[in-house]
Amino acid sequence: MTEVIQYTIGMSNGFFIRSGETVIAVDSGGEMGDGPFLDVCRKHGIDPRSIALLVVTHGHVDHFVNMGAMKALTKAPLLCHKLAAPFLWEGLKPDVFGRNALGRAVMARQAIEGDPIPFVPKVEPDILFEGTYDLKPWGIDGKIIETPGHSKCSTAVILDSGQALVGDTIAQPPGASTVGLAFLSDTENSDAVLFDSVERILSAAHTVYSGHGGPFSRDEVMAALLEEKAQQSQTAGAAE
Repeated sequence: MTEVIQYTIGMSNGFFIRSGETVIAVDSGGEMGDGPFLDVCRKHGIDPRSIALLVVTHGHVDHFVNMGAMKALTKAPLLCHKLAAPFLWEGLKPDVFGRNALGRAVMARQAIEGDPIPFVPKVEPDILFEGTYDLKPWGIDGKIIETPGHSKCSTAVILDSGQALVGDTIAQPPGASTVGLAFLSDTENSDAVLFDSVERILSAAHTVYSGHGGPFSRDEVMAALLEEKAQQSQTAGAAE
């Protein structure tokens, strides 16, 4: 049986995937330091030294900000998509756009309030991939796939059990009570690419674990996707 354990640190979620004695960790939560990570390990009965692999879903700082501490504590290799690697190597922040009205509002509010994570630490990834990455050699029945739309380097962990860990491709917006699709993107006019990524996730998963909020059911995510497609059609119709 494959178990997904979700925890929240700061502004984002991190995860453990446990199958028998095997554990891998996905994303880091949104704060730095040994303490928060060790606390969630103790809470869930996980010895940090038993973690075999660290995974970053995409190169945004709230998902890798604590990977340096996690690498030091676990001695596990760190894996990410090759397009995410420069953000980790160099401590970079991406240029992002508001994908929709909500995203534009979030960007405007951040411009006034300031960045919630102003410092981007550098961390060295050990394994880079593109395309599809098989997790079975690590003792986990599943794979990692590319899911662009929120970012060019976005990926999702798809487990054979029907669970998916999707980073910010699918997320609960700030202050919202329901799930939505990514409201920020590093590419303008990214709707079609994002919709395709969400459809591929839903074709393989019944439960979706997000970097923000969740977990969500397939039906909840499908409703959000259909609503966005309807809004897109209305906007296109009005422009004609």
